[in-house]
Amino acid sequence: MRIEETHDLGRPAAIARVDQFLDGLMRWQPSGGVVIRDARKDWEGNRMTFSFSAAKGFFGATIQGVMEVTDDTVTVVADLPALVRGVLGEERIREVVSRELRKVLDNHAPSA
Repeated sequence: MRIEETHDLGRPAAIARVDQFLDGLMRWQPSGGVVIRDARKDWEGNRMTFSFSAAKGFFGATIQGVMEVTDDTVTVVADLPALVRGVLGEERIREVVSRELRKVLDNHAPSA
Protein backbone atom coordinates (compact mmCIF):
# COMPACT_ATOMS: atom_id res chain seq x y z
CA MET A 1 0.00 0.00 0.00
CA ARG A 2 1.33 3.44 -0.91
CA ILE A 3 0.00 6.76 0.39
CA GLU A 4 1.35 10.21 -0.38
CA GLU A 5 0.15 13.42 1.27
CA THR A 6 1.41 16.93 0.65
CA HIS A 7 2.12 19.51 3.35
CA ASP A 8 3.45 23.05 3.70
CA LEU A 9 5.13 22.66 7.09
CA GLY A 10 8.68 22.13 5.93
CA ARG A 11 10.59 18.93 6.58
CA PRO A 12 11.62 19.45 10.26
CA ALA A 13 8.10 20.41 11.43
CA ALA A 14 6.50 17.59 9.42
CA ILE A 15 8.93 15.05 10.90
CA ALA A 16 8.20 16.30 14.43
CA ARG A 17 4.43 16.05 13.93
CA VAL A 18 4.57 12.62 12.31
CA ASP A 19 6.90 11.33 15.03
CA GLN A 20 4.67 12.57 17.84
CA PHE A 21 1.58 11.13 16.15
CA LEU A 22 3.27 7.74 15.71
CA ASP A 23 4.33 7.64 19.36
CA GLY A 24 0.68 7.95 20.35
CA LEU A 25 -0.47 5.49 17.72
CA MET A 26 2.00 2.86 18.86
CA ARG A 27 0.69 3.09 22.44
CA TRP A 28 -2.96 2.87 21.31
CA GLN A 29 -4.87 -0.33 21.95
CA PRO A 30 -7.96 -0.63 19.73
CA SER A 31 -11.24 -2.02 21.01
CA GLY A 32 -12.67 -5.35 19.98
CA GLY A 33 -9.97 -7.52 21.50
CA VAL A 34 -7.21 -6.51 19.08
CA VAL A 35 -3.82 -6.26 20.77
CA ILE A 36 -0.94 -4.23 19.33
CA ARG A 37 2.52 -5.53 20.23
CA ASP A 38 6.16 -5.09 19.34
CA ALA A 39 5.70 -1.58 17.95
CA ARG A 40 8.94 -0.21 16.55
CA LYS A 41 10.00 2.87 14.63
CA ASP A 42 13.48 3.89 13.63
CA TRP A 43 14.37 7.23 12.05
CA GLU A 44 17.37 7.66 9.80
CA GLY A 45 17.36 11.26 8.63
CA ASN A 46 13.99 11.91 7.01
CA ARG A 47 13.19 8.21 6.54
CA MET A 48 11.50 6.09 9.17
CA THR A 49 10.97 2.35 9.17
CA PHE A 50 8.17 0.95 11.31
CA SER A 51 6.59 -2.33 12.27
CA PHE A 52 4.05 -3.69 14.72
CA SER A 53 2.07 -6.85 15.30
CA ALA A 54 -1.69 -6.90 15.68
CA ALA A 55 -3.43 -9.95 17.08
CA LYS A 56 -6.93 -11.05 17.97
CA GLY A 57 -7.33 -14.46 19.48
CA PHE A 58 -5.34 -16.97 17.44
CA PHE A 59 -4.98 -14.65 14.45
CA GLY A 60 -2.21 -12.14 14.08
CA ALA A 61 -0.26 -10.23 11.49
CA THR A 62 2.82 -8.05 11.33
CA ILE A 63 2.63 -4.79 9.44
CA GLN A 64 5.82 -3.07 8.37
CA GLY A 65 6.76 -0.22 6.14
CA VAL A 66 8.65 2.96 5.45
CA MET A 67 7.66 6.60 5.82
CA GLU A 68 9.65 9.29 4.05
CA VAL A 69 9.24 13.01 4.78
CA THR A 70 10.40 15.62 2.28
CA ASP A 71 10.02 19.40 2.32
CA ASP A 72 6.47 19.09 0.95
CA THR A 73 5.32 15.45 1.03
CA VAL A 74 4.99 12.48 3.34
CA THR A 75 5.00 9.09 1.67
CA VAL A 76 4.01 5.89 3.43
CA VAL A 77 4.70 2.50 1.88
CA ALA A 78 3.44 -0.43 3.95
CA ASP A 79 3.27 -4.17 3.45
CA LEU A 80 -0.20 -5.36 4.37
CA PRO A 81 -0.50 -9.10 4.95
CA ALA A 82 -3.26 -10.92 3.06
CA LEU A 83 -5.16 -11.49 6.32
CA VAL A 84 -5.31 -7.74 7.00
CA ARG A 85 -6.30 -6.90 3.42
CA GLY A 86 -8.98 -9.58 3.49
CA VAL A 87 -10.51 -8.63 6.83
CA LEU A 88 -10.23 -4.84 6.73
CA GLY A 89 -9.73 -4.10 3.04
CA GLU A 90 -6.76 -2.19 1.66
CA GLU A 91 -8.88 0.70 0.39
CA ARG A 92 -10.49 1.22 3.81
CA ILE A 93 -7.07 1.19 5.48
CA ARG A 94 -5.75 3.64 2.89
CA GLU A 95 -8.69 6.01 3.51
CA VAL A 96 -8.22 5.99 7.29
CA VAL A 97 -4.44 6.43 7.16
CA SER A 98 -4.73 9.23 4.58
CA ARG A 99 -7.36 11.05 6.65
CA GLU A 100 -5.32 10.84 9.85
CA LEU A 101 -2.12 11.86 8.07
CA ARG A 102 -3.87 14.93 6.59
CA LYS A 103 -4.99 15.93 10.10
CA VAL A 104 -1.44 15.63 11.41
CA LEU A 105 -0.04 17.66 8.53
CA ASP A 106 -2.71 20.37 8.63
CA ASN A 107 -0.81 23.67 9.00
CA HIS A 108 -3.68 25.08 11.07
CA ALA A 109 -3.65 22.20 13.55
CA PRO A 110 -1.77 22.68 16.80
CA SER A 111 1.58 20.90 16.88
CA ALA A 112 0.55 19.60 20.32
